[in-house]
Amino acid sequence: MLYKKRVLTIFLLIILNFNIASCSFRKDTPKEKQLNIYVDVKDKESLNIVKIITDEYKKSNSKVKLTVNNAIGGNIEEDISKGSEQDIVITSRNNMIKLSRKGLLNDLGSQYDENKVSEKYYRIMNAYGRFEDKYYGMSLIPFTIEILYNKSVFAKLNLTTPSTINDLREVLKKLNDAGTRIPVILTDDIDINSGLASVVINNRVSIRKLESMFDSGPAAYKSLTEMQQAFDTIYGLVSSGNINKNTFEIGNEASIEKFSKGDIPLIVCSSYYSNYFKDNNIMIAADSSNDPSTKMNIPIISNAIICTPINGKNGEEMGNFLKFIISEELNKKLVEKGFITGNKKANSNIVGGAKASIVKHLENSSDDSIVYVYNIPDKLRSSITSKIDQILNGKHTGKEWQEAVDEAYK
Repeated sequence: MLYKKRVLTIFLLIILNFNIASCSFRKDTPKEKQLNIYVDVKDKESLNIVKIITDEYKKSNSKVKLTVNNAIGGNIEEDISKGSEQDIVITSRNNMIKLSRKGLLNDLGSQYDENKVSEKYYRIMNAYGRFEDKYYGMSLIPFTIEILYNKSVFAKLNLTTPSTINDLREVLKKLNDAGTRIPVILTDDIDINSGLASVVINNRVSIRKLESMFDSGPAAYKSLTEMQQAFDTIYGLVSSGNINKNTFEIGNEASIEKFSKGDIPLIVCSSYYSNYFKDNNIMIAADSSNDPSTKMNIPIISNAIICTPINGKNGEEMGNFLKFIISEELNKKLVEKGFITGNKKANSNIVGGAKASIVKHLENSSDDSIVYVYNIPDKLRSSITSKIDQILNGKHTGKEWQEAVDEAYK
């Protein structure tokens, strides 16, 4: 009997030691780090930037399991709601506003302060991530909307160098009279009418004021009479023969190459393609005036905003990723690849030519540089586009803004 008790005691001690060793092993084995990114961006330009950044992140963080999920026809609100595994969401500013109003996003103000984002980045980058004085997102990269001309082609066509806005109007009239079409190459989420209208609207309307009215209903929007002034300005260009429904056409990279070679005199283009603007003949239009009253407020696109859902599971890795994307090191790599970033120091080595002018536009940016479509609901955006289309066809009622609001909220 005593022998059996001794055997049982020894057996229990072996099991106990095994369990202790097993627990010790589990404690020493680090938990796998993980980060889940939800990408709700559809245009190829921003998707390319996202791929570059996530690839760079993988190189620098090989011990983190990175999962990138692309939204395919889904509902972003449902996809990041309770029970979701998403830690980072990359989406449009419009969606950032809608999600923040429903309490689904974290306030990133502490990240802005800790990483001195306001000091290191241009004002437009802060503006895109802010709504109602809180920071719900971080802009991935800015794209200015530029009107560019080929100096050698202008000389051949005997066209006046468009140094001022008035010069540009005259050039547009001559090109229009000659039936010369102007390619427009912007991001996939901005149609021609919206992109061109932003050049006028962003110089007529307080974009911050427009933001404050986000989806507030018809009465609030109709009080913004400056919008009708913008419609009237566009009609003035049409009635003066500067532009019409045939002036602009959808362009692509082939259009930019033709422009660079001297086959096209003038284009409207996103600075995403700035690496094509190396030739000394390529210049920014209406960029030489010394009179502040004639300076254009350049609209700036940023359609990829990085946000963090309130139910993200991997808080430490979320913070590390945010620090990574705003790091000077990453932004310098983007500049080396030919892009112009929102980071002041990374862009400091860009000198001369059209690229330097683009950097200057970023330096001079403000809240009013946000393309207006990112501060209004989609239904209103569609009705504005429709009204602009009518104006380009020569139809003008003088009540376009009221009509657009009524159509959006009928």
